[in-house]
Amino acid sequence: MRGVYASSQQKMLVMLNGHRLNSRAYSSANPDYGISLEKIKQIEIIRGPGSSLYGNVALAGVVSIITKSGNDINGTEVKLGTGNYGQTYASVLHGIQMDKKKDFVFWGSLYRASGEKYEVDAADDYAQIPHSGNAILGGIKDKPAINLGFNYNYQKFSIMANYAMCKTVEPFSAGGTNGEVYNYDDYRTFFGTGPGLGYQSENLSFAYGDEFNSGFHYSVKMYADYNAIDGLLIIRPSDTTAAALEWREYDYGTEIQTGHKYDIGAAGKGDVIVGTQIDAMTLYDSFYPMGHGGELLTVNDRKNTLLLEQGSEEIYSGFAQIKHFFTEKIIANLGFRYDSKNRHRGEPVSDFSPRLAIIWKPEKIVDIKASYSKSFVDAPYWYRYNTIASYKGSSGLLPEHLTSYQLNIGFHFLYDQLTYQLNTFRNELIDIIYRDGAATGDEPRYKNAGFLKNYGIENEIRYITKPLGVFANFTWLYVDTAKDYVVTDKHVNNVPSIFGNFAVNYFPLYKTNNKLIINFTMRYIGEQYSPIRSGYKGGVAFADIENKVDAALLFNAAITLRNIYGLTIQFQGTNLADKKYSQGGSVRFPYPQPGRWYSINLSYKF
Repeated sequence: MRGVYASSQQKMLVMLNGHRLNSRAYSSANPDYGISLEKIKQIEIIRGPGSSLYGNVALAGVVSIITKSGNDINGTEVKLGTGNYGQTYASVLHGIQMDKKKDFVFWGSLYRASGEKYEVDAADDYAQIPHSGNAILGGIKDKPAINLGFNYNYQKFSIMANYAMCKTVEPFSAGGTNGEVYNYDDYRTFFGTGPGLGYQSENLSFAYGDEFNSGFHYSVKMYADYNAIDGLLIIRPSDTTAAALEWREYDYGTEIQTGHKYDIGAAGKGDVIVGTQIDAMTLYDSFYPMGHGGELLTVNDRKNTLLLEQGSEEIYSGFAQIKHFFTEKIIANLGFRYDSKNRHRGEPVSDFSPRLAIIWKPEKIVDIKASYSKSFVDAPYWYRYNTIASYKGSSGLLPEHLTSYQLNIGFHFLYDQLTYQLNTFRNELIDIIYRDGAATGDEPRYKNAGFLKNYGIENEIRYITKPLGVFANFTWLYVDTAKDYVVTDKHVNNVPSIFGNFAVNYFPLYKTNNKLIINFTMRYIGEQYSPIRSGYKGGVAFADIENKVDAALLFNAAITLRNIYGLTIQFQGTNLADKKYSQGGSVRFPYPQPGRWYSINLSYKF
């Protein structure tokens, strides 16, 4: 997001009904099939740093997922689907509002795909000992992706439970000689997991809140999480050397906040909130046995087979926020958060995360928002204490900081049928953790960058009438200055400086309960610098620091016929033109991306 990336999705906070989904040790929460779409009512996006409002991990943004209520469903929906490349999908969604005080929703989904085989010739294998083979793109196999959960509300009390797992196939080797072609079937599964990386998470939260006529309100939230990472890491395809990796953690915490809604007459009115949070994590087990020939052979003493050091960390936080309405046209929002973290080893780290926003609505058709925010996110436990050479970090890695200045101007026409949002931003990133592709030997692969200062423009337009919905966005990103960060000619490497989307929803039979829905999406991914700094290709030493990834234009579409005696049929396809394109990042060279995928889904509500 805005030029910040990592080996996994670690830079944005993802929440489900206000509950953090990002793990503590790895800081990741991936937008994959471990998140069922059927249960979602809406997704809210917070641009830029969100630490002052949502706590640590909210470095570059916040994705807040809100589930449907029982009243939104009022019944049971069952969905089955299939498609090319071995796709299989099933889901169930049940919701009921028992009365005005009780609401219950349950969700469950399963997905698997054998994946698309991408042929690689030996001459194109980025290996010192090359061979031909197939890279698997989009594979979710060995274990299916599963999401199960429920949300129950009773008066002022709520409970949510969520279970998710997903295992993704690595297209190429990801160990010491990363980026090489390997044969997936040469390796046995370990605890049901073949080559690739998977996770399992369990989330549980209890919340209680109340509000009084005096304007006083409070809430108490307690939560617990379990997270496990498991995978099979291909280290050296030439002799089928591989390692099973796994670690397990549990987390728990409490958040208490109280507030008061006030009215001070001509000076305005508003709401002030203060609170505190305690968040604890314990990494209690990990292992890293190695072997070759498809079997794991080395199980040594406990000390040398630990993947991650065992340990615990705690964060103590205090926060406050005030939202004040000077008038109906001028609103101010001021917030801050102070975090103090006890690390497993080393000195504690702490920081202050402020946020200030001013909203001005001079006319009904115009609103203007200016904001300043800063985030504080500690270096993930994984990068500080892992023992794998190709993923080596340092216990001395510094926390990451992002400061953002934003100006948003919104226009609303035709009674809100047509809206346009223009958002400009200036970001200042310090000590961002990134993977150094040129590191060798005992050098850390993961380091703190010096700084990155960039700016950009984000445009969004929406037009909605009864038969038609048109949506578009366009982003332009440009680097001001940078030090020790992956930048070429004012562009962040492996991040497009220009990209955007155009989507149309058309309801040709809108006068007959919208039974037919046609969706078309066009996605543009701009040209990117993607340097290949060192390594081998076809057995020959190879580097291309001027390498670029071409721009790509992708087309997706779906046709949905719904409510035919309770049955809904949907046909959908992605990358319809079968565009061949690549994407770089924290890997040795740009990886090929999936081609044309299609599926058919049947759902029934009763």
